[in-house]
Amino acid sequence: MTQSPQPPRPQPPEPPHHPQVTEAAPTVPATAGTVPATAGSEVPPQPADGAEIGSLIGGAFGLVFLIVNSAGFSTFGRIAVLVLGVAAFAGILFLAFRSLGRRRGRPRPAGANPFSRSYWIIVAVEALALFGGAKLLSGLGYPELGVAWVSVVVGTHFFALGYVFKLRRFHVLAIVVTLLGVAGFVAYFVSAPAFTPVLAGVIPGFVLLAFGLWALAPVDQR
Repeated sequence: MTQSPQPPRPQPPEPPHHPQVTEAAPTVPATAGTVPATAGSEVPPQPADGAEIGSLIGGAFGLVFLIVNSAGFSTFGRIAVLVLGVAAFAGILFLAFRSLGRRRGRPRPAGANPFSRSYWIIVAVEALALFGGAKLLSGLGYPELGVAWVSVVVGTHFFALGYVFKLRRFHVLAIVVTLLGVAGFVAYFVSAPAFTPVLAGVIPGFVLLAFGLWALAPVDQR
């Protein structure tokens, strides 16, 4: 008996061939608020917040001190004093406005408004003390002590400004200028009135200008 041939068994279809594709490594999304680290991305040191306004105030006072209290100097001496004073104040103007320009567009810390209510209260108290005290001294027959009184008031007000602007350097300035004002009073009452405008006027003027430049020195913010 002849056996009938078996039909061929179907072969399973071959899987389709695709061209080999090399997958790129998955990109990890950057975390929100993360800044890529790049060379030189650190913020360079810059003046402390409020230093520009404080320096301009101190420099303006210093220049006025020199102009008013060098009137008794010789012509050459007064010109030398005024040239140094104007040069120092010009340096403060340049550095302060350059620093303010660099800060433009950068977020300011919360509560970093230099012209806050506290600032204007300090200015108002200072103005009342300056004019009231000077008028009182003139009424008592001591108008020459007006310059010493101004130094004491201006020096004292820098204690408050140092607190408002958070500039400890201004506390040092306050101590120095206030003590120079007191020295002007002492010089007057120890029969050396000629030294009063120098101790309480010219020297504090240069101190104010020097501290105005110092306050604009960059500090490490890290």
